[in-house]
Amino acid sequence: MIRAIILNLLLIITAMPLFSQMKQNDPTVFIFVEDSMYAMREVTTQTEMKRGIDIQGITVGRKLRRYIYGASAKQETTSQPRFAIYPTSQNLNDYVLVRLKERKDYRLLPMPQLVDCDYIRIELKNFKIENLPNMGFAVTPLSSLFPGEYILTDITQEPCNQYGDFKAYDFKVIEE
Repeated sequence: MIRAIILNLLLIITAMPLFSQMKQNDPTVFIFVEDSMYAMREVTTQTEMKRGIDIQGITVGRKLRRYIYGASAKQETTSQPRFAIYPTSQNLNDYVLVRLKERKDYRLLPMPQLVDCDYIRIELKNFKIENLPNMGFAVTPLSSLFPGEYILTDITQEPCNQYGDFKAYDFKVIEE
């Protein structure tokens, strides 16, 4: 019995460095707070499918919902946030801002598919764009964002799983 406990403890102790050294993706989106850049927290959307009802072999009312768990984003900012983006693809305008609907314990995308959502593409007509070292860009919206929850994401990224979930950077615009 004691031998089994000691063996399990040794196994756990030897495996801990292995998990702590797993490769983490380098952050690609940062936010400016005054003049310093801070990496933004990457979140993954979650998908919920409501079954609907089956009437004589025809499914009616099936509904897909995509959301981000948590009542609020950890990163709060002003109505004109400044981001540093180091695109993983060749195009900066693949990045978009999407406003989320706030619920009690989660934030909901307006439509289940990202391309169907009303989004603001990062382009010259919507953002002030400046070059940064190492192929990065500093982007600031030209018009103020309304208070609420938002995500910044690459619209062309591959889904994380078979449900179509994707990674994004969440933030909250607070009232001034």
